[in-house]
Amino acid sequence: MDQTKKHSILIIEDDPLLSKMYETKFSTDGLDVLKASDGEEGLKTALANHPDILLLDVMMPRLSGIDMLAELRKDPWGAHVPVIILSNLSEQQEGEKARSLGVKEYLVKANYTPAELVEKVKTYIQ
Repeated sequence: MDQTKKHSILIIEDDPLLSKMYETKFSTDGLDVLKASDGEEGLKTALANHPDILLLDVMMPRLSGIDMLAELRKDPWGAHVPVIILSNLSEQQEGEKARSLGVKEYLVKANYTPAELVEKVKTYIQ
């Protein structure tokens, strides 16, 4: 990673324990961490702060991750920001919707440790 600029990640996750765990891991690994607990807050935070990458849950209150992503992609900056979906949903339909909106990866939460997740994220922000 380029050490002259600290990279930032926006974690959009409604589970406070998971959110805190990911925040701790990404902070320890040198990223600035922004957090949002639902899709509406995530969209506002992303558009206001332009993080380097988004880690996005699918099932959230107020605005789902897929709906938030669709709105984000309408913005000139948001159309190109890397997004990784991290969900408990492994349904193929959700994955297909996410991929049609240009996500880099669609990951099932249970299949990745926080350390593995950090490594995945780093491949997209170097």
